[in-house]
Amino acid sequence: MATSLIADQSAPVRKAAQFLLESLGFEVAGARDAGEALATVRGLSPDLVIVDARIGGAETLSLIEKIRALPEGAETCILFVADGGPASVRAAMDAGADDYLIKPFDRELLSFKLDQARARGRLRTRDTPMKLVQDNSHSWRFRVFGKAV
Repeated sequence: MATSLIADQSAPVRKAAQFLLESLGFEVAGARDAGEALATVRGLSPDLVIVDARIGGAETLSLIEKIRALPEGAETCILFVADGGPASVRAAMDAGADDYLIKPFDRELLSFKLDQARARGRLRTRDTPMKLVQDNSHSWRFRVFGKAV
């Protein structure tokens, strides 16, 4: 199962995002500040991190940069939740965010953004369906079967 981290200072927002992500097949962890989020990324190596702009002002951009600098953070998909105008979105994208959301967002929009990230190769999935098949050489192999995007 894919893992995710929600970094938001508001417990009700973390809970709502957790509900949405769990309905999309993610295991979810939460962090209430930038320090806790960075420690969680180091320990969990989540596939997806959702960072709210209000988690710590300038710390938000620093958090995105620090996640990207980690060996386990290079492949992590980071979604930035904007609360301001285009300048905050641009700053987050420059810091290393893959995409952004505007509050309030729903399941359909989040699902769409995740599908886009998968199509761009920015969101890895751990539960790739594997099947055991036998080819003409009479040996058994595991192969990945799934939809191409």
